[in-house]
Amino acid sequence: MTDIAVIDVLEVRPPQVIVDATVLTGLPGPPGPQGDQGAQGPPGVAGPQGNPGPQGDQGAQGPPGVAGPQGNPGPQGNQGAQGPPGPAGSADVQVFRVPGSFTWTKPAGVTMVQVTCCGPGGGGSSGVAAALGTAASGGGGGGAGGLSAQTFLASDLPATVALVVGAGGAGGAPSSGAANNGGNASGPSLFGPTNQPFVQAVNGAASVGATAGTANTTFTLWPGGNGGAGGAGAAGAASAVGSFASGGGGGGGVSAANATFAGGTGNYSKIGGAVTGWVGTAGQPPGGNGSNAPTGGLTVAAAGGGGGCASNSGTGNGGTGGNGVNGSGGGGGGATNGTGMSGAGGRGGDGYVVVVSW
Repeated sequence: MTDIAVIDVLEVRPPQVIVDATVLTGLPGPPGPQGDQGAQGPPGVAGPQGNPGPQGDQGAQGPPGVAGPQGNPGPQGNQGAQGPPGPAGSADVQVFRVPGSFTWTKPAGVTMVQVTCCGPGGGGSSGVAAALGTAASGGGGGGAGGLSAQTFLASDLPATVALVVGAGGAGGAPSSGAANNGGNASGPSLFGPTNQPFVQAVNGAASVGATAGTANTTFTLWPGGNGGAGGAGAAGAASAVGSFASGGGGGGGVSAANATFAGGTGNYSKIGGAVTGWVGTAGQPPGGNGSNAPTGGLTVAAAGGGGGCASNSGTGNGGTGGNGVNGSGGGGGGATNGTGMSGAGGRGGDGYVVVVSW
């Protein structure tokens, strides 16, 4: 009923006159269509930063970067404990001690080769034989050969190598007059071509009359020793001490007063030292023989032969000089006066060659 009254009022009043807008408002109409979106307004003031969210999953690993410069080395650590010993290796040992020419063949699978050469010694001279009442000299001792050694890489050596073992010089033969000189050794012991060997050891020189033979020091690592001089109406001289092998002792002489003298000792070597008994003992009056140089293995230093003693018995012979061994010199023979023979000189020791491969 109220709505009808309103309509009546509107109809009798002028349309421009609105007495009560509230009274004139009708029920809201349905919403109109949405208009176009207006232009975006300016951004508002940023609010405070929120709390960080939970950590996300790790991403895939990126490619490695460029390597940086190497740092300084750190201090050296302590030495570790020594490991257990390895199995024992086997060595091929070939010994050539008979004078002559031979060929060494390199064993298969070896990496190192050690060669040792010993040169032969010179022979000692015989003594002089003279009439009673006449002085006579003993013979000189022979010089000793030298010793050389060298180690090679097996690959540096050919498959076969020629070698030579030198023979010691002969001793001078007994005499009824002038001394017979000692014999020269055959030459050096060597490993390799004769004109340019890989290793060689030279021989000692023979004695000449009462003059001692000398040791040759060329192309030798350990030179031998000189022989001892024969006694001129006196005792024979001891040989010089060699590095490995020594010369032979000189033979004893006899004086014009028919006094006899002992021969000289074939000395020990520097390597062997003053070993008791490791000498060629000198012959003692009247007419005693000098002893041969002591024999032993190749690693034992070689003494020279001892000198023989003089004799004046009228019919007795002079003592024989001792033989050398392993490159040592032979001893000189003893002199005599009367109708006997002088003592023979000792033979020089042969050389040798030893080749050890592993």
